[in-house]
Amino acid sequence: MRESGIALNERVGQTAMGDRLALELSLTERTAMDAKSRRTWIVAVGAWVALWSAASYADTTLRMPEPFVAPQLMSGSSMTIPLNNWNVDSQSFIASLRTSPANSKGGNLKAASDRVTIYRPISVCRLIDTRPALPAPAMSIPGPLGPGSTTMINSAGFCGIPSDSTVAGLSVSFHVLNHTVNSGGYISFLAQGVPTSPTPPGVNAVFNEGATWTAATANVSLPDDTGNFKIFIANATVDVIVDVNGYYQDLDIVDVGTTELDIFGSTAGDLFELHNLSTGSALTTGNFSSSSAPAFTISNGSVRATGAGIESPTFAFIHHVTASTICGGFPSYSAMNHAMLNGDPNAILFITPRHVVGTGNEPTAGPIAVYQATNTCSNGIPGNRWFIRTPGGNLVADSYYDVMIIKP
Repeated sequence: MRESGIALNERVGQTAMGDRLALELSLTERTAMDAKSRRTWIVAVGAWVALWSAASYADTTLRMPEPFVAPQLMSGSSMTIPLNNWNVDSQSFIASLRTSPANSKGGNLKAASDRVTIYRPISVCRLIDTRPALPAPAMSIPGPLGPGSTTMINSAGFCGIPSDSTVAGLSVSFHVLNHTVNSGGYISFLAQGVPTSPTPPGVNAVFNEGATWTAATANVSLPDDTGNFKIFIANATVDVIVDVNGYYQDLDIVDVGTTELDIFGSTAGDLFELHNLSTGSALTTGNFSSSSAPAFTISNGSVRATGAGIESPTFAFIHHVTASTICGGFPSYSAMNHAMLNGDPNAILFITPRHVVGTGNEPTAGPIAVYQATNTCSNGIPGNRWFIRTPGGNLVADSYYDVMIIKP
């Protein structure tokens, strides 16, 4: 095979200082090679030259990446920042809440104080802009904000943010104009009342030295559900622009408007459960549109009193008349010993005779409920008890009555 020669001349780049870097690479290959080997060698040399060329432009100092800076922010401090919508991960706010041990600290966590929230988008709105002589934002907050400053933003009632104590978090986009670009520092969005000393529990953006503008988005956790927050600035003197595109509604209160709220499922257990570990009600219903409209409707099925039975502590139970429950000297009275009834003369009772053929005796008809504050029974039954009384005749031992309690 014949000898072949390859000559490659490359002139690359220009450094940031204005110097030109000329790289001339001459390679003469005098080794016989087939066409495939020749192409492979040329590609390898080309890749090496490209890497060298890229390096000639680069500052060899290792730097941390700066926060995102929108292209339009490269102009002056008085330039207009347009409103832009942004995507919100509405589920991560809830999911992290369930797993985060720090969800009550009120930092920049994507979580709220309660276990369930729902994201409510709103039209993008400029909440604050601390720069002077610009189109007025929804709130007037004078700037600039100084180093170590804390600024209260009582945003409830502005930009579509409710003022009914249901706002567990806000979705915001913010731009920071740093007037002291060599001071470093950072910005934190926090719930009001969260301490910032010695340092706040979360940081939303760091000001890199030399960077005039910093821009980012954040979900601001508000464990107090007020919709209000505060801004903490470290080290720098800055102006801050904040836009809002939605909030996280605490499901302590849900206003569905005119929309019917339906819950569907297919489960062998209970589809919807409510448990209150304190003294309040687990469920309260009310219809305020009309005094005659029902507050609670059962369209199908029945009411279950789990665990109900003879003298059970449930709201519905079966009272068993025995010789010990019949009031001594008053044979038409049978005392009920029930935690929901004892000492409560305001309780409301529904009582019906109960007889299962083959079990016990047939009860006396016409029972009524009677509350006795003092002990009048000769067999020591205490006072402040409810009794079943049968005005039409004496009670029959080993008979039964169904009882349901309603508490006012």
